[in-house]
Amino acid sequence: MSTSPEDMTPLDRLGASRRRFLSLASLGTGAVALSACATGSGGDDADADGGGAVAEGGGDVSDDNPFGVAEDSSVDVVIFNGGYGDQYAIDAGEKFEELFPSVTVDVSSTVNIQPDLQPRFIGGDPPDLFDNSGAQSMNASALISEGSLSELQPLVDAPSLDGGTIGDSLLPGVLTPGTYSGKLYALNYMYTVFALWYSATQFEEKGWEVPATWDDVMAIGEEAKSDDLALFAWGGQNAADYFHELALSMAIKEGGPEVAKVLDRLEEGAYEQPTVVDAFAAIEDAVKEGYFLSGGAGIKHTEAQTEWVMGKAVMYPSGSWIENEQRSTTPDDYDMTGAPTPMLSDGAAMGPAAIHGAAGEPFMVPSKAANGAGGLEFLRVMLSKEQCENFSKLTSSMTIVKDTIPEDGFGSTALSSVSSMISEAGEDVFTFNFTDWYGMGDTFKPLWAEFLNGDITAEEARERSQSAIDKIREDDSAEKFDVE
Repeated sequence: MSTSPEDMTPLDRLGASRRRFLSLASLGTGAVALSACATGSGGDDADADGGGAVAEGGGDVSDDNPFGVAEDSSVDVVIFNGGYGDQYAIDAGEKFEELFPSVTVDVSSTVNIQPDLQPRFIGGDPPDLFDNSGAQSMNASALISEGSLSELQPLVDAPSLDGGTIGDSLLPGVLTPGTYSGKLYALNYMYTVFALWYSATQFEEKGWEVPATWDDVMAIGEEAKSDDLALFAWGGQNAADYFHELALSMAIKEGGPEVAKVLDRLEEGAYEQPTVVDAFAAIEDAVKEGYFLSGGAGIKHTEAQTEWVMGKAVMYPSGSWIENEQRSTTPDDYDMTGAPTPMLSDGAAMGPAAIHGAAGEPFMVPSKAANGAGGLEFLRVMLSKEQCENFSKLTSSMTIVKDTIPEDGFGSTALSSVSSMISEAGEDVFTFNFTDWYGMGDTFKPLWAEFLNGDITAEEARERSQSAIDKIREDDSAEKFDVE
């Protein structure tokens, strides 16, 4: 089963580009043959390991022009026009032209990255920078194997417009998703915090405290049920998968980062780790208690989210894109707010402030770009605090740059809570990768839809999940990825 572009969720998009990087990794020479259909032959700067260096721009190199963007040149930028739109990039282009008055910036957008850009790569005329997102993103594995993507470490080492280096300005761990075999090929611009979302207005009216443990969540569920409210909304397979994320995050928070590593290594018994068992049992308890809004199997996730913000359910697990996604349906006085993943017990290995955080929306610079230096400079502009703040104002979402969200979240309670969660978590941030690495969304989505609908037990859900990762582990033709 595949996910159509119109049904693709932000969670799908976070993993889509990385999956496309990995999808041909195990095909050997076949990967090269297939990639020839998607890329050019690679630039002269492409190295044997599949990386490319950005050619010098031809201009004078300085702290204000670290990549040597040439005067009277042009910069071609292509943006994925999805949930974040393209206005933030248009604005960054205007700022670029302020800094380099003789340079022309062309920002275009599309939802069809691969169909639109593949012919350009074949013809040796790729853009200078592109946002490789969406259901039809480019196959990054093919691009890298042909040397068609530039390494982006020079960007990280370059001076920031705000002082220091770009690297100094970034949140912890945000370069990891775009790093392959030790080389940075993608700069993931957007930062997502996965949380339990609720209406602060409703919580205040009901006298509810923000839940720190699963027992706290269930206590709210009991009170909500007495008021004819559901604890959770869910809709179709996409929203069901959000509860898989919740379960694994609770398990990792309870047992520590090693729980995630066991899952990422596809180990035997990964889904029988004690904290994973406990997390699945916790979700099952909520199902058995009738705390889920009925009818979820027959609606889309966006419909479920609308039911939630319209007051039929109390909480919803999702990434921090949720406010922007539901902007048109959320009441003005809702005060959407996020709480960190609840602990399974007071003795959790990671404290109550620990969060599941991940970077997404990968930007790439082709090695055969006519003005790769301009592509890097455009990213440097995007990573200034001014442009990061603008992105957040426009989308109610965070970038990977630190200290860009004011206390009031630009008037967004959701964004303000995200900033607070990141600040309070400090280095206590975790994630897991196996579902994206091995493209397992289409396996887990229907499974969790059955689980939340009460059609299978927690034990059956774990057994089927374990069988799925066992199948990948035992498949010698499937490339496996190292876990540090």
